[in-house]
Amino acid sequence: MSRSPRTQPAPSTPPRVHAWALAGLGCITALVWWPALANEFVNWDDPTVLLNNPALSAPGVVGWAFTTTVIDHYQPLAWLAWSALIRLFGLNAPVFHAASLVGHVVSACLVYALAWRLSAAALDDDGERRIVAACAALFFAVHPLRVEAVAWASAFPYVLSLVVLLLATLAYLEYTGAIVRSRAAVWLACAIVLYLSSQLVRPTAIAFPLVLLALNVYPLRRPIDRRALLDALPFFVVAIAVAVAEWGARDVTSLQEIGPGARGTMAAVAPLVYLGRTVFPVRLSPLDPLPIAPNVDWLRLSVGLAALAASSVVAWRVRRRWPAFAVGGASYLLLLGPVIGLTPSGIQATADRYMYVPGVVVAILAGALAARVWPRDRLRLAAFGAALAVVATLGTLTWRQTRWWHDSILLWTRAIVLDPGNDVATYNLAVALADAGRDDEAIEQYTRTLQLVPDHALARQQLASLEARRDEHEGDRLVQEGRLTDAEAAYSRALARDPGRLHARARHGVVLVQLGRARDGASDLQTVYDAGVDDTAVLNALAFVRSATGRFADAAAVLQRGVDRYPADMNLAHNLARLLATAPDATVRDGRRAMELALRVRDRLGDGNPRVLDTLAAAYAEAGQVALARDTLQRAAARARASGDAALAAEITEHARRYTGR
Repeated sequence: MSRSPRTQPAPSTPPRVHAWALAGLGCITALVWWPALANEFVNWDDPTVLLNNPALSAPGVVGWAFTTTVIDHYQPLAWLAWSALIRLFGLNAPVFHAASLVGHVVSACLVYALAWRLSAAALDDDGERRIVAACAALFFAVHPLRVEAVAWASAFPYVLSLVVLLLATLAYLEYTGAIVRSRAAVWLACAIVLYLSSQLVRPTAIAFPLVLLALNVYPLRRPIDRRALLDALPFFVVAIAVAVAEWGARDVTSLQEIGPGARGTMAAVAPLVYLGRTVFPVRLSPLDPLPIAPNVDWLRLSVGLAALAASSVVAWRVRRRWPAFAVGGASYLLLLGPVIGLTPSGIQATADRYMYVPGVVVAILAGALAARVWPRDRLRLAAFGAALAVVATLGTLTWRQTRWWHDSILLWTRAIVLDPGNDVATYNLAVALADAGRDDEAIEQYTRTLQLVPDHALARQQLASLEARRDEHEGDRLVQEGRLTDAEAAYSRALARDPGRLHARARHGVVLVQLGRARDGASDLQTVYDAGVDDTAVLNALAFVRSATGRFADAAAVLQRGVDRYPADMNLAHNLARLLATAPDATVRDGRRAMELALRVRDRLGDGNPRVLDTLAAAYAEAGQVALARDTLQRAAARARASGDAALAAEITEHARRYTGR
């Protein structure tokens, strides 16, 4: 006959046994999950949540956290926890992964405590209770189904929420076992506050009040009377308030997009899918996407409903002999219910992180099953070896699964290996490859995405931009090789794919000018110049175009902008000096300014450049210093002849007659 939890004797297991058990559990868990500390951020929610979220480090983060609905969840305490990590340690991936790992270790230890506490009301043998607690905690701690929640920085709210939820459950159990009324009231208040805090981290257990009532049935064996309902009332109030806040934050898919039949199919099979992954945790994908066109699947729906009905009948028939099966099964469904697909949001059909909280129920049931079948005779050693083999297998699978979350490229490559038709994975892999500069591979994945979803607007846009960037880089290479005609064609292709590429437009305009098609290049150069995105080549080319069309004042303005922006560029300064000294428009010429610029260029480049000396002579002449102009031109012509450039020497000699005869 079961004892009342209020009158049970203190457990005989010494505290040091629990201390050693928890220490061993913590070490095993940390060892299995150690690879997570080397993981980076991934391009799946992490940019929105952490990397590109200045609100986390800005003043007023508390008010923002309690009002924002970013990522379609109401999770103010999670935002504040992230904000604290950033303020203390900066935006470093190892810090965030370490927080998740520490939280998971704590959760595993709390699962041990919860399993031990629950088994106290059902088992008299401390040895059996130790088996329940140890097996439940290890099963929870090292199972690969926890990888998504622990190894993904953005899933940290699931870990933190469970830590606080387990504390709330333990506080409630202390309340049910308290003899002194005042102490009982304190424990109940603690349980309520902890439950509220847990759900403000992330609403992962809206049905928790119903789970507490189920625990009253078994193993606590408390009658569901007026007192039990009054005890549960504050929890229901918290659950309703949190559910309303979460519903307001979520972008729930409309019935037009996913009809009732498709929702029913997902809801019917989801509990079986998660149990299947629990029993056979291999080939776990980072993302199980919704079908592109979700529809009712009568076979899956029938199988799911039949399995649910059969398990319900079995649970009812064995409720007296094995009440844990009925209560555990009901608790599992209650905790999983909000995320099984009846109110879908996002693009995933199922997600392993949704099992992080319900997984505690499954782990405790697994521990109870292990205690029931554990041999009492000389086969005990063999059973212990089998248990170690199971833990080692699960730990190895978890270690391997954690490494897939190391970075975005590994993550989505793995998802595509498991499901080549996963368009979300192909798109995100393309983004990651493009960010890594692996353009050809990114183009391949964008193309693959469009083959899967032809109307994928983002993939089409990014593909065009990436192909344009490839053409642009090809044009830059051809310019360096002196193949200007081929370069112009490459830049034209880039602009046809993505007209907004200013670099390609700038280079296109410059090449057209160099090819003698100044008027064709003028439009490109003007667009870049007006956008404020220019460089020395653009400024020189645009000034040349404006001079060629007789717009000398405009050309001088362009070159002056270049000199102001790039004061160390002597080519711009030289071109402006020459224009100010020789422009056919007398209103543009400025001998003093031209002489100042030309002297600066000569001082920087030295006295050996005949063209610089030629420009300086023109500036002297425009400033009225004819004698200096004549002497400088003689030196310039001599430098040109010395370098073997007779044509330049003749040109400078002609300039001497023009400048000094002005």
